[in-house]
Amino acid sequence: MNIKTSRNKSKQSKNGKEKRSPKKITKTYLHNAGLYYLQRFASSSQQFKKVMLHKAIKSCHHHKEQEISICEEMIDELVEKFKSIDLLNDETYTRGMIISLRRQGKSKKAITVKLKSKGLEDNIIKQKLEEYDIENNESKEEAEFQAAMIFAKKKRLGIFDDNETDNKKALGRLARAGFSYNTARRVLKTEYDEDYI
Repeated sequence: MNIKTSRNKSKQSKNGKEKRSPKKITKTYLHNAGLYYLQRFASSSQQFKKVMLHKAIKSCHHHKEQEISICEEMIDELVEKFKSIDLLNDETYTRGMIISLRRQGKSKKAITVKLKSKGLEDNIIKQKLEEYDIENNESKEEAEFQAAMIFAKKKRLGIFDDNETDNKKALGRLARAGFSYNTARRVLKTEYDEDYI
């Protein structure tokens, strides 16, 4: 193998495609990359900033003349711009995530942890969760119970368990999913009802 061939191989990724050098960070590049990202993924402003910052760091490692602090300023400007035209809206994003997570049978605790990991503030999470739960249920407690029933159905617990698993194990699974002892007990005491099957 000659030197020229080995150099070419070093530019290739594991799947055999040639690696492209990261582009220089400009306002136009960040704007276009940001739009492309938001077309594919819903995002909180903090999550979006994190993704853009990752691109900037990668670019700065390659283009040594770039300063990360300047790139960060451009990203901050872009975040504010996208907020002003409603491309980034933490309240709308939070509500959308809550709807999706409640439908998956996630507990209040699990939802809060998930949304905090996206960089959302406690007060927005709490407000939007309470709004959604009260709009769609008789009470916050009922919302949590309904989510626990969805979880129980997915995991085949309580009335959904054909093998009649030990209640202690079922309680443990519900507790690890973030449901309170009272909610878990209520789920496991619930009797057959066509609404749940």
